[in-house]
Amino acid sequence: MLAAPRELSYIPQPVVRGKQYPRSGLSSRRRESRARQKLLLLGLVLTGIIIGWSLTFLAMQVLLKGYKIDSMKRELSTLQRENEQLQLEVARLKAPERVARVATSKLGMVEPETEQIYYVPQQTGNGKQVQVATTEPSRPVVTGAAPGRQSWWLALAEALHQWLEPARQARAGV
Repeated sequence: MLAAPRELSYIPQPVVRGKQYPRSGLSSRRRESRARQKLLLLGLVLTGIIIGWSLTFLAMQVLLKGYKIDSMKRELSTLQRENEQLQLEVARLKAPERVARVATSKLGMVEPETEQIYYVPQQTGNGKQVQVATTEPSRPVVTGAAPGRQSWWLALAEALHQWLEPARQARAGV
């Protein structure tokens, strides 16, 4: 049997400087298109990685801010409880019974007798009277002063004078 030599279906390409000529099936446009596709794919992968890292960073920031908010809420509730306790303490210290007890026991003050109390009319127009304690009025109480600030100041000065006069007389007698 005799065999016929086989025909080659391709044309061998000559080698130039260690490279082969491009295949006849691939044009230079197609090679450029593939290179662009590879660059585009690389850009998309890098963009995806950057977006993933950014989202992770933002999620961590949200988590950290949440922890900070929780700690601030705990601190706020602690401060509110402390404020309530301090307000109760202020109310306890301002109680008239306690003030009177401290004034009589620690400061040596005494309750004025009824004949030592004089009422000075107040010129504000609301009908209230100011209570002033003294032993004896050294001057008559100003009742018909001129309206306005001057009458208020005069009434206050007279009340203070009446209140301080017994102490001045005691010092002068000593």
